[in-house]
Amino acid sequence: MEVECRQLSWNQIYDLCLKISKSIKKSGFKPDVIVAIGRGGWIPGRIISDFLGIRELYSVKAEYWDVVQTKDEAIITQPINVEIEGKKVLVVDDVADTGKTLNVVISHLKKTGASEIRTVVLQYKKTSKFSPDYSGEVLKKWVWVVYPWGLIETIAGFMQKIDGCGVKKDESIAEELKKRFNLSVSPELVKCARDVLNF
Repeated sequence: MEVECRQLSWNQIYDLCLKISKSIKKSGFKPDVIVAIGRGGWIPGRIISDFLGIRELYSVKAEYWDVVQTKDEAIITQPINVEIEGKKVLVVDDVADTGKTLNVVISHLKKTGASEIRTVVLQYKKTSKFSPDYSGEVLKKWVWVVYPWGLIETIAGFMQKIDGCGVKKDESIAEELKKRFNLSVSPELVKCARDVLNF
């Protein structure tokens, strides 16, 4: 297998967010605001805000990963645009992989004068140099985690690694994605990715 994928369902995401929310409550930390890291933290940030009853939900966008490829450094592409000075902040992302995205976001938010910043991710990979305060799951070995909100992007990324993809049938591409990347997708989703790629 070229790259091992771990595919998550919506139910698994919801369960992880509930588990995380219980851990936050148990720890006694009561955030005033949630800052979700775009794009991966947007959906878990919203779910966790619901579980914790926090209506102040904001966003910072940082970029580091493409599909299984990193850029040189994580950078802030959309800074925080609200006043959070003196507030307790919970930063939410989908995964701590290398830790570079979380490091750059924490550094950015510290400049705002937040009184306390804690971090949460759905999956914490032991490959990360950043240890989040809360995580739904710890992954001891590196796998590419596939979230439901990024499925087409992932399919499209892996399709570009398949020779002759532009002429192969959607069914055969779906079979190859399963064999080479442990990615289970329907031919219909392959067609969506093909449309994104203009194949």
